Amino acid sequence: MGVKGLWGFIAESYKLQIATILEYRASFLSQTIGMFLNDFFWIFFWYILFNRFESINGWDFHDALLMYMVITGSWALANLSFSNVNALASMIENGQLDYYLTLPKPVLLHVLIKTSYSSAGDLLFSIVLAAWILELSSIPLYLSVLISGALIFLSWGILVNSITFWVGRFESAAKAARDTLIIFAGYPFSVYSGMTRFVLMFLIPVGMIIGIPVDLFQNFSWEWFLLLWVFTAAFFLLCVSFFYLGLRRYSSGNTMGMRG
Repeated sequence: MGVKGLWGFIAESYKLQIATILEYRASFLSQTIGMFLNDFFWIFFWYILFNRFESINGWDFHDALLMYMVITGSWALANLSFSNVNALASMIENGQLDYYLTLPKPVLLHVLIKTSYSSAGDLLFSIVLAAWILELSSIPLYLSVLISGALIFLSWGILVNSITFWVGRFESAAKAARDTLIIFAGYPFSVYSGMTRFVLMFLIPVGMIIGIPVDLFQNFSWEWFLLLWVFTAAFFLLCVSFFYLGLRRYSSGNTMGMRG
């Protein structure tokens, strides 16, 4: 499949997703509003907390707003585009990749493309927060860290779900690993220190999703910006390679053993 054919496939896939949204617009609107309100109540929680404590290890309410603006927007972009990553372990376990192996490459792109409608509420909330707390000059940085965060969320999902190729039934553990990243990313990065901070920066990349982005909004540095994107690109390539390495085991007929 050439570049032109690949972009054509992506465009047609999302046209179908949009058509589904338009057909079930009431469900789409209710899910969007529900997620928006859910995010609003989280911000209300942080408002109450910081009204009681002015700062948490140097982070204040404004930093919490930046954090939630980034995490909701990044998570939304990943799930509006490639939400099928959350079902990848189940598909591997049950031999459901067989269909995709008969289609033109790349296999992973075919597998992942799916839209999670409720994520539109998260994206809307992130945009509203950005309009409230950011200056116009910060919009390019906002878009950049959202794309970076979305790629890291997607990469993490590919990585933990692809472990299924080697260990068999791993769906529950993959979901737990995905939720772990979201949970840790939902708290000020300043609360983590020592070895925990190192682990959450480079092994479970929470710091790359919220820690560095919040610092960039507060005190922009080209060095940290470049580090963020070098890590994002390297991590994405590593996780995609890990999937295709596992796919060799799947293609060789090991799926029957995994399903046993």
